[in-house]
Amino acid sequence: MRFQTLLFGVRFFTLLSLGTWMGVFFFVDPESAGTPGAGLFLGALFSFLAGSLTLVLVSLSRKFLGDTSAALAFGVSFRQGFLLALLVILMLILLRLGYLSWWNALLVLATILLLELTVRRLTKEE
Repeated sequence: MRFQTLLFGVRFFTLLSLGTWMGVFFFVDPESAGTPGAGLFLGALFSFLAGSLTLVLVSLSRKFLGDTSAALAFGVSFRQGFLLALLVILMLILLRLGYLSWWNALLVLATILLLELTVRRLTKEE
């Protein structure tokens, strides 16, 4: 698949996710929707953040590495965008549950970093 086609798909998916998240944000009452409404809100926000962060990381790769290297590093940018979106969603879940404090935030950050470093090490050995 061509790199430009792949980027178009990510952009389209991100815009679709933004529309879904805005629809949930404006039309779903969080008090009456309960846990399913919160899950829908966080799921839509996660997909929007993952796509947006992937596009930001790909544009940084294109700026500093060039188009060819950015195309080769697309998987890395996607994985890092996914993990950063997961970090934000986990922080929001902890905030909603009332468990968010600085040491919990650092623990979640350390877990995400360890996951990234483990994946890097496993892909480096292959």
